[in-house]
Amino acid sequence: MAQKPLLDYLETLPDPRLQAKCSHVLSEVVFMATCAMMCGFDTWSEITLFAKEREQWFRRWLSLPGGVPSHDTFNRVFAILPPDSLKSIFQEWVSDILDNDTLSGQLAIDGKALRATAKGKGANPVHMVNAWSTELGMCIGQQKVDQKSNEITAIPALLKLLELEGCLVSIDAAGTQMNTVDTILKKSADYLLAVKDNQPTLSAEVQARFQAYWDSTTTDTPGPGFSEQFDAQHGRKEHRRCWTLAVDEHLPICQTWKAKTIIAVQAERVNKGKGHDFVRFYISSRTLDANLALKATRLHWSVENLLHWTLDIAFDEDRLQARVGHAGENLAVIRQWILNMLKRNTSRTLSMANKRKLCCLNDDYLLESMGLFKL
Repeated sequence: MAQKPLLDYLETLPDPRLQAKCSHVLSEVVFMATCAMMCGFDTWSEITLFAKEREQWFRRWLSLPGGVPSHDTFNRVFAILPPDSLKSIFQEWVSDILDNDTLSGQLAIDGKALRATAKGKGANPVHMVNAWSTELGMCIGQQKVDQKSNEITAIPALLKLLELEGCLVSIDAAGTQMNTVDTILKKSADYLLAVKDNQPTLSAEVQARFQAYWDSTTTDTPGPGFSEQFDAQHGRKEHRRCWTLAVDEHLPICQTWKAKTIIAVQAERVNKGKGHDFVRFYISSRTLDANLALKATRLHWSVENLLHWTLDIAFDEDRLQARVGHAGENLAVIRQWILNMLKRNTSRTLSMANKRKLCCLNDDYLLESMGLFKL
């Protein structure tokens, strides 16, 4: 199906405000803020500046019955807007992008703190768990971690919102929980979970099994059970080795996790003359050979390198203060939405930071990215 304009999605947002006291249209407030942020204007005062300078431009699509909102109005609207409403239409946008196709490939799940949203000394910042499609190169969902909880409860809540059939869901050790496993498997998907000391009996069993294998194996032969890669770039050399073993009766704890494969990945790095050597362990409900397992464990880190790093560098997310009500969470969703829209616009080969600058300089590129022109 054709991509709908951004404003079409925003017009379906339910309005939590008292209509008798409203002089601004909700969808128009969110649309103006999104345009401003896409162009690199991120704080409330910057968003207001952008909207005022572009008022005549906005009037081509918007009614603006109360003119351009003040920075306090922008802040209040995003503070009271229920995040689930915004996330719901974000999910609708993702579904339309997939155009009724089933999501496939690997989904990397990882958390990120919005550091500048902490409301005072010792307060916790807003913490979001994000779902990153390594195949699409897009964020396809997010869930806020409750202030009195942690990622253990947020991850299953996020997974329940997504269509996971056929996907391989990779999560760091925080997600290595039975509840997470059950949620993934019930959705006809598979998992790839890091194994660390937060699950001591599972970790001990996996490490002991590999140690016994290494003690009895003198030579590693490339094949289904062993793979290795060499990289040398940017002054860093890395040698990765991966071993996989099938889960059998000798791994009873792994069987309770419904795992089919256990994985060990050793990485030897030399960076600026300093060497590092470490081994990571994983379990998976999918039968994986060593080559596929090594690829999947590396792909997981794209959520850090391509999503979280970009949000910090190109969007300066860790320094943006939005501490009132739901503002921090809502703006995080908007930033991820903008990131997706700009990544989908491949008419120019530019960095994400330069794509934002081009949106400010070139109205056609801005409109094209939001679907107002057909890509």
